Order: sequence, then C-alpha cells, then structure tokens
Amino acid sequence: MPTGTVEDRAGIATAPGVTALGCQVSRCLHLDEGAGYAEFPANSPTRPPVTGRVHHDMSFYEDLAAALDAEGIESRVNDDTLFVPISSGVEIQFDVTNELLPAANIYIAAAPDTGDGEVIPDADEEEFEAVLVSAVFSVDAAVDAVLDHMATDAIVDLVDELVTDPDGRFGDLQFTAVEGEPITVRSPAADNSELDIVIDIVDGEPTATVTLTTFDPDLESLLDDQLNGVDSPVDDEVIEELIACFLAEGLILPEQTMGLGTYTDFSRLLTVMPFIAEHVAEWEGDLTNTADGYDALFGDLGENWSVEEDGDDLEDFDLDGDEDDGQNR
Repeated sequence: MPTGTVEDRAGIATAPGVTALGCQVSRCLHLDEGAGYAEFPANSPTRPPVTGRVHHDMSFYEDLAAALDAEGIESRVNDDTLFVPISSGVEIQFDVTNELLPAANIYIAAAPDTGDGEVIPDADEEEFEAVLVSAVFSVDAAVDAVLDHMATDAIVDLVDELVTDPDGRFGDLQFTAVEGEPITVRSPAADNSELDIVIDIVDGEPTATVTLTTFDPDLESLLDDQLNGVDSPVDDEVIEELIACFLAEGLILPEQTMGLGTYTDFSRLLTVMPFIAEHVAEWEGDLTNTADGYDALFGDLGENWSVEEDGDDLEDFDLDGDEDDGQNR
C-alpha cells in the first residue's frame, strides 16, 4: 500500500527514510523538453472542484482512453475528467483545457489517509487531494506522462518496501539509499559483503538489478589502520585509491561479485528477497573460495607486508587534505 503524501507522488519526493530520493527519481523519469508536456512545480495550486465546468467534446478523452487501453491501462471518464488509477489510493486525473489544440492539465490525486499513513478505504473521489503537476498537448504525450508516473509510483513503492521491510521478510538485511544515480539501495550482507539493488529505467520500463559483492576480510582492518588518527572526513575517492594500493601491493584479493537477477516485475523481486537474505552467507563463502583460488594462482604477495618496509605508495596519500610546497605530506 503506498505511503507518503500526495506531494510525495506528485513532486516525486521521498519514500520514508530515503533522503533526496525524489529528486533522483524525477531526473530519471522526466521527459525531454520536446516530448510534448510541461512540468509544474510540486507546490502548484491544488486542483479546483470539478463542478460547474463547461462540457468538453469527448474526442480527446476517447482517443486517450483508446491509447491507454492499447497499453493495458484502465481509465474512465466522469464529470468531464478522465481518471487513470495507478495504484491503490493514487490516481492521475486529466482535465481538458483546449479541445482543438488539444491541451490538458494533469493532476496527481491521493486518497485521504487516517493520519497514521493508512489510506481510507472506499474514499469518494471528491475527497481525493489533487495537485497540478504538468500539462500535455497531445494524446501521445498524455500516454507518456501516464507511463512516466506509473513508473515513478512503482519505484517509490519498491524503495519504500526495501527500506522499511514492513513485514520483516528480509532477515538481517537493512537497506538504505545511496546518493547518486541510478537509484541504488544497499545493505550489508553476511560478514564481508554488500547487497546492491540498482533501479533504473531500461527501454522505458523500471528495472531492478541485484548484485552481491564480497570483499576481502582484511580490507576493513587495513583501512582502519591507514585512517587511524585522521580527523578530517575522508571521501570515497581516497578510499578507492587506498583499496587500489592494497590490491597493487597484494594485501587484499579482488572483490568478487555475483549477479542475482534483473527484474521488471517488482512483485517477483520482493518474493525472492527472503530467499536471497537466507543464502547470502553461503554465497559469500563460495565467493571467498573463488578469491582464494586467485590467491593460489598469484601467491600471497602481502604475507610479510608492512607500511614501513613496503608501503611507500600509501605514504603518497594526502589524507588530511593539506599540501606543503606542492608536495603531499
């Protein structure tokens, strides 16, 4: 069941616990400027009542309904408004403003909730809170907008489900959102692994790709040793450079990755997630054995390694961000 306010869906804002996710989704899903519709801010005025409107010629709605039907999308017309349900308690509403052009405003409407995030069942359409989000100027642009918002809703729901795990199905996995694009949620897994779910739009369809990555067990302690006493924040670039140096010195084995599927059916992904959660430790062991095979081929180059004897490359890092006469300290 969807959560969040109508502004969350209309402005494509955040699922609970996901910082700045909405901006990421919005950037992924907005159509190009030439696609035939204009975006409005999420804080646009709410929709006026439908009563008292001039009756429109139905040709635009008929054409749009036929085009949506061809995509397998349900729609209906009532009181000069075309309604497209996109999930439980959330719908798109079209209001024709110029039949000849044509032009139509798009509203995202959400059913009222009980105050604790639960949607009131069987709420009347008049009770839906509607927010103006865009305008379209062709049937094709209207269909694209519907597909756009449906994809957005599906992504928000998936991230919400992964981050909150409302039914406790994911075992010890605890997902959080990762900043950047494409949208990624990540969880620590087993002892030395991470489970990433990357959500993107592929050929116009929201798609989630799941990957398990296992790291050398010594990596964390090596990083702690090198960063001990560094007071200033250390960015990801420095961490990556340190890891590259560890690899070059033979201190750690390369990370191992395992693909766990690509999903356009998010319900299927949520169905297999408990199985994935149950087996990540076993897979980590298998991946570690694979890395040990690498070690057998190339030798344990870091067995007797120390910073004093062999770690000259590590001393080149400017962990504090200071420089002296052009030389790193």
